Amino acid sequence: MTKLKFLSVLVCLGLVCSSNCFAGTDAAAFLKKGVGARALAMGGAFTSIADDTSAIYWNPAGLAKRQQYAFTAMGSSGGSDKYPGLKDVIPTHQFFALAVPTSKFTTLLGKTVFGLGYISSTMDNIQYNPEGSTSRRTMSHTDNAYYLSAGIPVFQGKTSLYAGASLKFISYKFSEAGISDSGMDFDVGLIYSISSLNFGALVQKGVVIGDDEAPLTAKFGASNLFDLGKKFQLLAALDLIQRQEEPLSTNLGAEFGMKDVLLMDKFGINGLFLRGGINGYAIENRHDISSELNKNIGYHFGFGIDFYISKFYLQLDIALLSGNIFEQNTKFSINLYF
Repeated sequence: MTKLKFLSVLVCLGLVCSSNCFAGTDAAAFLKKGVGARALAMGGAFTSIADDTSAIYWNPAGLAKRQQYAFTAMGSSGGSDKYPGLKDVIPTHQFFALAVPTSKFTTLLGKTVFGLGYISSTMDNIQYNPEGSTSRRTMSHTDNAYYLSAGIPVFQGKTSLYAGASLKFISYKFSEAGISDSGMDFDVGLIYSISSLNFGALVQKGVVIGDDEAPLTAKFGASNLFDLGKKFQLLAALDLIQRQEEPLSTNLGAEFGMKDVLLMDKFGINGLFLRGGINGYAIENRHDISSELNKNIGYHFGFGIDFYISKFYLQLDIALLSGNIFEQNTKFSINLYF
């Protein structure tokens, strides 16, 4: 199969997956929040990029892009204080991940990179009335997702193909009510690169938890890195997202960077970045609800710094989000490579 034919097949796969989805009620909705301040600042248009440890969430194929040990942590700030009665609700959303390249200690698995990840989303101080009681109490709602992922380069060169998969265990719990349940899910993804141009495809099966079922979801992304002279670059990205029985939507993102800001022997600043994006813009008027959905699209911004200290490479990123009343406004991420 020629490279051009292969690319055509990949594009068609993404579009076919995006247009053939069937109904299902939503479970594990907390996973729509996303992870990684860099990806979120770019509006979530990360399916074809996925070049850090957050790839276990966005596209596990991207794990194989970096043959380094890596650790990622994300936290958030903000609260639900927009409406009366919700001021005491405290939401949190955290993400931790570890990437391990097998090439560091064996040749048996080629350049496979394994990833472990954990997402926790909680809401504390939720008020409720126990059955048979007139007094109010508070409880916590916790959602957890555990990831076991792997990415592998199928081939690399002037053109490269990466493939990956994630197995997920997802659970929720209402602390005081004694209600809990769990289920399994999996994702499969591809990233195809031609020089600075990248295409990505991701299919998420959708978890079943009790009577709720998350929708089968397909994503197709494209991105390109433009060099703007010796010091500057622009990364532009677009994702198409199709969830069952929902309008086709898109995420748009851009990252403007300045390279090699300060380079010394034991310390240096590799890059400074400004980012922006639009998240969840409906481009299809299925069920005549696109105009209502587009009243709540997210406008995201952020910035980051990449630097090294001795043999350690670090990325510090901040994302500022406009979300719903239960969405934290600010996300902080750190990525460490060694």
